[in-house]
Amino acid sequence: MVWFREVEYLRGFAALAVIAVHVSMNFTRIPGAGLPAFLGIFVYIAAHFAVPVFVFISGWVLAARYQEGYRVPAYYRRRARTILPPYLFFSALYLPFVVEGAMEFAGVPAPGVVGSALLMGTAAYHLWFFVVIIQLYLLYPLIAGGYDRFDRAGAALFLILALLFVQILWNMGAHAAGAFAGAGWYAVLIRLFPSHLFYFVLGIHVARHTDRFRSTLRSLSPAWVVAAAGAGALLTGGMWAATMYLSGGFAGATLGVFCVYRLIEPFYYVPVIAALVLAAWLLEDAGGRLAEGFRSFGAHSFGIYLIHPLVIAAGAAAWTFLTGLTWADVATYPVLFVVAAAVSYGVVRAAAGVPYAGYLLGESRVRRGPG
Repeated sequence: MVWFREVEYLRGFAALAVIAVHVSMNFTRIPGAGLPAFLGIFVYIAAHFAVPVFVFISGWVLAARYQEGYRVPAYYRRRARTILPPYLFFSALYLPFVVEGAMEFAGVPAPGVVGSALLMGTAAYHLWFFVVIIQLYLLYPLIAGGYDRFDRAGAALFLILALLFVQILWNMGAHAAGAFAGAGWYAVLIRLFPSHLFYFVLGIHVARHTDRFRSTLRSLSPAWVVAAAGAGALLTGGMWAATMYLSGGFAGATLGVFCVYRLIEPFYYVPVIAALVLAAWLLEDAGGRLAEGFRSFGAHSFGIYLIHPLVIAAGAAAWTFLTGLTWADVATYPVLFVVAAAVSYGVVRAAAGVPYAGYLLGESRVRRGPG
């Protein structure tokens, strides 16, 4: 398999964005619509490119590793070994605890709660991603086969644009269903694979046409790419901030308001992906410790993703105990972001030498190689 250095950096960028999302989301604990809440919601939305980038990377890596002629049973065995043990273990770990804002013991869950948590990825707020990615892993042979048929017919871009349209309609429909039929409908629909299928197929397309992708991206003005990504952040973040202001707080907004956000978000995330690839090239060309740090952070991003909510919750409790500051204080957010990133990375690196712990945190994947 040909490996792409960009992926190592992209994983690091996405992992940092995930931590930013899960630190900043605590703005919902601030009553009203003051400055800390506005800053929190802007960072929360602007950093939401993290999961689309992870899904894009998954499509890219799978398509690079599993091309025509691979053995489907072997593919499923490898995917199951990679994703199921960590998902099951960390679901069991998180279920007895509440890790939102601070850590609390919630008690032993009932069997029905366990089953629902595994199906919906609700054992902790970040595990829903595994529900989506497991579906895409299961469907990869069909998705890649369908893409290749369109690609051979010279219609790959038509397929990608069609999937963009379908994904937008799906996600807008999820918000509308949540607003008018109950929030449970939104929770289900947003976890089904069409909600992120466009990004996954875009990754497959880049894997199939990597040289063309690189050539096209190099032909673009970096300033315009960054400007497009920045404008998308201002538009999407500003939309949520304005809604919160008009509603008197986040709790006053309804799911239906954000149908428009779902319409424009892919047009923000695609320039972000391009900008992150440009940043990866810049770091790779510069070399040095900064580049090595980002590559290493990306290589351990799987484990960082799994454990960072525990670190945020424990860090928030310690921070409040030591300083008296809470989520209502602006200083809390950058401190806990840095702490969560540093401690999560350190724990995952240290786990590499612990039998089985490294396997559950993705360290065995790092040693075996990508994919």
